[in-house]
Amino acid sequence: MDPASGGGAAFVEFADDGTRTGSDGCNGQGDRWTVTPTSPLATDGPSALIGCDGAPVGGWLAVTAMAGLSSGVLVLLDPTGAEEGRLRRY
Repeated sequence: MDPASGGGAAFVEFADDGTRTGSDGCNGQGDRWTVTPTSPLATDGPSALIGCDGAPVGGWLAVTAMAGLSSGVLVLLDPTGAEEGRLRRY
């Protein structure tokens, strides 16, 4: 992320206790997550419009119906199978 754009690095962290924290690059986010047979990532919580050149991580998670790993990258898919985003572990 370019600091001149007003943002930092977009990220998400899934904790063992079922909480999720993260940022779209300029707004902090937090809510809950779970993995079930019918919904791999169920999150809830408020979100804000992105005010910088960030990544809409919260939005990706809100519409994720399927998720899988591809070469160590978490790929998030919507209910139609379209890719919403990719999350790389650091």
